[in-house]
Amino acid sequence: MHRLRYLLCLTFVLISVKANADDNPQLWILSGQSNACGRAKLPGPAPDERVTMFDPKTGDFVVAQDPLPGMGTTGTGPWVATAQAVAPLVGDITMLGYANGGKPISFWHPGKPGYVGLMPRIERAGQGAGVFLWYQGENNSAPGTSGAQYVKELQEHFARVRKAADNPEMLVVVVQLGPATKPGNSGFMTLREAQRQYVADDPRAILVPALGRTLKDTVHLDNAGYRELGGEIGRALLRHRFGKTDIAWPGPVLDAAVIDEDRKSIVAHFAEVEELAGCDAADFALIDEEGTIRCTMATPGKTTVKLIPERVVRLPARLIYAFGQNPKASLVDEAGNRAPAVQIPVTTGEAPEDVPTAAANGAGK
Repeated sequence: MHRLRYLLCLTFVLISVKANADDNPQLWILSGQSNACGRAKLPGPAPDERVTMFDPKTGDFVVAQDPLPGMGTTGTGPWVATAQAVAPLVGDITMLGYANGGKPISFWHPGKPGYVGLMPRIERAGQGAGVFLWYQGENNSAPGTSGAQYVKELQEHFARVRKAADNPEMLVVVVQLGPATKPGNSGFMTLREAQRQYVADDPRAILVPALGRTLKDTVHLDNAGYRELGGEIGRALLRHRFGKTDIAWPGPVLDAAVIDEDRKSIVAHFAEVEELAGCDAADFALIDEEGTIRCTMATPGKTTVKLIPERVVRLPARLIYAFGQNPKASLVDEAGNRAPAVQIPVTTGEAPEDVPTAAANGAGK
């Protein structure tokens, strides 16, 4: 009897150890289209031996340096900067991945080149990976884009990646699309909201915006932009994945829009912020049954922005932060974290109280 109890206890311990071993937060998978490849001019960050990258040509892990092997680029991107922001506080970071520029998310469907490129690398070197970093969507942003369909694509794609890595608890980092200065890609705003909605519904995902960073061309970040983005992704991971509670993240997340009785002003409330900065009226717009309403004035407080619309708002309506395909998106918090693009209903009554954990994954409600 005692032997049976011992064996049962030992089995439980072994199962527990295996469950812990199957989630390695310091092993990361990288993927997406051209911004995931990295399109900025070299040099990237100086090499740090605490950060390594899997080279699919040799099968070895090498010190990570842009251009990263296997990522379809000759330039620099955000991932080395991300890992180097994390490694000093948690130890060695190991990465592997596959990216390809100009591809829709269907490129990663089973049997398609993205799937064939990524999944064998995960099976070979990414078992138990605890983090998946995904930066894609520009190619899905044509006019008439379906946000609901893109959310479904994300759900299915991330489920496949988690399964391939044999880690259903893997944390997914979704980089919310940045600006696009070339006319014609009117679906960027729809895709940003779809990305946010996915993360808001997945407790194992976080959202980090590429908005507000500097550009190299019409859609790709420049060297400074990638480094800034990498730094914020690093803060997000330190806070959310590694439990570093002294790290300030996320940035200000729009979580309420309360209209006054005469329908002529709105208070936009932001969670996860102590002091707003960089407010610009052009970043805000409302949509009601009569169409789009731009804001003529934006007055920031510590955690709120008072907005004056150009006309009376008819309810129901929704407020959009980061309106359009190329918003300035200059709102930041006291730590320099950027506000993500958010669309929420306009309500009546009182703005919510400030709650530090109201938007812990960076996406809001």
